[in-house]
Amino acid sequence: MRPEAGGSRKGTERPKPSFRRLATFNAVLLITLITLAVLFFATFRFPFTEFLELKLYDLKFHFRGPRPAGSEVALVAIDDASVKELGRWPWSREVLARLLTRLKEAEPRVVAVDIIFAEREITVGVETLKRLSQSLFRSGLLSPDIAAVIKKEEERADVDRQLAQSIAWGAPTILGFYFEDVGGQTLASKPEQFMGRKAIEASTYNLVRLLERRPPRLPLVGATGAEVNLPMMTEAAAGGGYFNMIPDPDGTVRWLPLAIVYGPDLYAPLALVTLQHFWGCPPLGITLSQTGVENIRVGAREIPVDRFGRFLINYPGPPGAFATYSAADVLAGRLPAGALKDKIALVGATATGIYDLRVTPFSGVSPGLEIQAAILDNILREDYLKAPRTSLPVLLIVVALGAILGLALVRLSAAGGFAVMLFLALGYTAANYYLFTKGWQLELIYPLMEIGAVYTGVTVLRFLAEERERLRLKKAFQSYVAPAVVEEIIRHPERLRLGGERRTITILFCDIRGFTSLSEILEPEELVEILHEFLNPMSEIIVSQGGTLDKYMGDAIMALFGAPLEMTDHAGRACRAALEMTATLRHLGREWEARGRPRLRIGIGLNTGVVAVGNMGSDRLFDYTAIGDHVNLASRLEGLNKYYGTEILISGHTAQALDGNFILQEVDLVRVMGKTQPLEIFELLGEGTPDPKLARFLEAYHAGLRLFRARAWQESAQAFSQARRLYPENCQVQRYMELAEKFQAEPPGPDWQGITVMEGK
Repeated sequence: MRPEAGGSRKGTERPKPSFRRLATFNAVLLITLITLAVLFFATFRFPFTEFLELKLYDLKFHFRGPRPAGSEVALVAIDDASVKELGRWPWSREVLARLLTRLKEAEPRVVAVDIIFAEREITVGVETLKRLSQSLFRSGLLSPDIAAVIKKEEERADVDRQLAQSIAWGAPTILGFYFEDVGGQTLASKPEQFMGRKAIEASTYNLVRLLERRPPRLPLVGATGAEVNLPMMTEAAAGGGYFNMIPDPDGTVRWLPLAIVYGPDLYAPLALVTLQHFWGCPPLGITLSQTGVENIRVGAREIPVDRFGRFLINYPGPPGAFATYSAADVLAGRLPAGALKDKIALVGATATGIYDLRVTPFSGVSPGLEIQAAILDNILREDYLKAPRTSLPVLLIVVALGAILGLALVRLSAAGGFAVMLFLALGYTAANYYLFTKGWQLELIYPLMEIGAVYTGVTVLRFLAEERERLRLKKAFQSYVAPAVVEEIIRHPERLRLGGERRTITILFCDIRGFTSLSEILEPEELVEILHEFLNPMSEIIVSQGGTLDKYMGDAIMALFGAPLEMTDHAGRACRAALEMTATLRHLGREWEARGRPRLRIGIGLNTGVVAVGNMGSDRLFDYTAIGDHVNLASRLEGLNKYYGTEILISGHTAQALDGNFILQEVDLVRVMGKTQPLEIFELLGEGTPDPKLARFLEAYHAGLRLFRARAWQESAQAFSQARRLYPENCQVQRYMELAEKFQAEPPGPDWQGITVMEGK
């Protein structure tokens, strides 16, 4: 089989006698690497895997389905029926005052209001009385008695005062407020920046315990501002708490932060403050350590949170899980007897268009009021979903599953390994779901990733090992070396050892000139076709001369002559291959031109020297190649063709290794980057004896070159002129004539040695 054009030769895989022998080390190594990769994902929480985990978490709720909620929380909803009966939202505070009064007549133990009253409501009556008072004052008719009457009427018309009185009357009322710019930390640093902090100080934690003496670096949610209720509302209320909800990156609300840092204090949410008053006002406590929140308590009751102080919400079901009463029914006295007695009455909006839309695992559209109710219900009934505080449990599960599956896969057949994989995947999923139904949330995606990745990796490893057994040595090498070389390798398999041996060889580099520009004007399909038509014959020529195709590098070829099969005439073979390649390209160019395609020009560089040849790479993947300074020099020579206008440049080392049967034109003495000694370079013109005209040209040219280097500028110019009359298109003659004329007018300094220094690679 001959090499196909257009690709780079891939590394050769070392053959192994059996999968079992391979598994003793390689499979264990692979499983270890896969496990480390999964542990890395599980530790650093990449968005894609976290997104999958969140969706699997939601699926558990759907499989579990709705279940009955507790009876201690009831919703008083400003719903569509209420808006239809009482008018569009927002309602007058006078209506809300009556709503709270009628609601409290039903004897709830606590009322929580999921509405904020941040601004005063100015009514027509109040404005009219103020204007009357101002008018009487300006006219001098405002007596103390009249002023007292007007003030009394103002108070009677002040709906904010009416609402504050309703808040203060009867069952304790907890008002909600809102933190602004909630994020990873409190950004404000000066006390005056924490506006409204005094108005909400009643919602701070009463007991803050630090496990370390120095202040902990808390990984808590922080805020930079707060929108608070009017002072009269705050003073009338029994307490307050924030109703911020922070959704996960996919927009779903699964957690509620039970502590937010604002200024120097930690604040509790609406749900927690409501429960505090429901239970008789025990203190709110929080314990902090350097890792975050250790626990949160309401009196003696401890509420499970993660180290960020977040509470995992155990939703009972979609919207409608809790007893809900329309605000219109409350105002009209249509509440059933005992509907709210000794319960938490949660007041808020659920009407279309006026409530905050939230996404939960059960529903894409859920009122925030329902989520607050779910949190209250979870804590009241201790119906918690507990998650590990750190990633350690899931990391241990990943390691255990990887070890169990790895041990099974390297010992069992493919069918047996698949059965074990399926058993572990289904078994862990079932166990995970069972724990979920019992109130424990463990991550699912990372253990399943471990099972899938280990099974896939070991299965691929098994397949590759078996393929290696079948392909063996011959198929590994015959695609890029001559059949005789393959036979040589088969006779000496020790050459497949990693590492190299020192050997004198000739290296060939070939590259298409202007390929980048060509790729810009041709369609990719046409470019691939041209490249295929170019590389195929070039590769055939190299192999036919006994060369080894080292690699393709886009439009470039690297080939070796003299390795792995030793040959004494490797330099001559490389030169013949180069000449045949340029001749074949000229023939191809005529064909391409007839088809309207551009001609290609190539540059070839040849160098001979001692290099390290052998299999380079890892134990599993390697290339047969050559490395060393002489390889780099061959590549440099190929690149110099563009500078000198030549097709084939060979080094002085290669010229010395030839048998004298090749036609060479000395080009220059060059010092390439990184070298101190100059290098003779020659253009390879052909093989055999030159014709009389070419012989006369070379004689005149080389005579001119000797005179040029001897600083005989006029004589060298005459010799070059004689050579140019024979071959006026020769680039070197023209270059040296110009240099001789230049130096004749402006001679170089005494340190000039006739060496061209190449700064670039």
